[in-house]
Amino acid sequence: MWFPFWRSRDRFSLDELRYLTDQIMKVQIVNNVNKDFVIEALRSIAELITYGDQHDAAFFEFFMEKQVMGEFVRILKISRTSIVSLQLLQTMSIMIQNLKSEHSIYYMFSNEHINYFITYSFDFRNEELLSFYISFLRAISGKLNKNTISVLVKTRN
Repeated sequence: MWFPFWRSRDRFSLDELRYLTDQIMKVQIVNNVNKDFVIEALRSIAELITYGDQHDAAFFEFFMEKQVMGEFVRILKISRTSIVSLQLLQTMSIMIQNLKSEHSIYYMFSNEHINYFITYSFDFRNEELLSFYISFLRAISGKLNKNTISVLVKTRN
């Protein structure tokens, strides 16, 4: 009788992505109290988006619809710990490196969110953060071509 109530969520499901996204959207500040939850949620979202890109387009459609990239930027802005910045850079790198769908790559590059991460003033005195930032830039450069660079780089005229 109680078994369905305690049923665990399927880890690789759209419901899990929906749950994690809803939880991330509720976060008002990232500090030492909730940083572990935020880090795990970011890691899981990257895993689900990568899985979805290869198995079910509905995952990335949900990602776009809920503007999760904007949530990543918001989390970076409200974070009080550098470990969350590390995880955000790693999350972005993993997603960019593993996305195979050209549509997904265009979406990732076409908004200003990636540019925000590129130009954000991280504290590079933290060598680990610098290392993750370099990996993030490498992931981006690995997906650049004559078509994708035009949506990532803003030029005048």
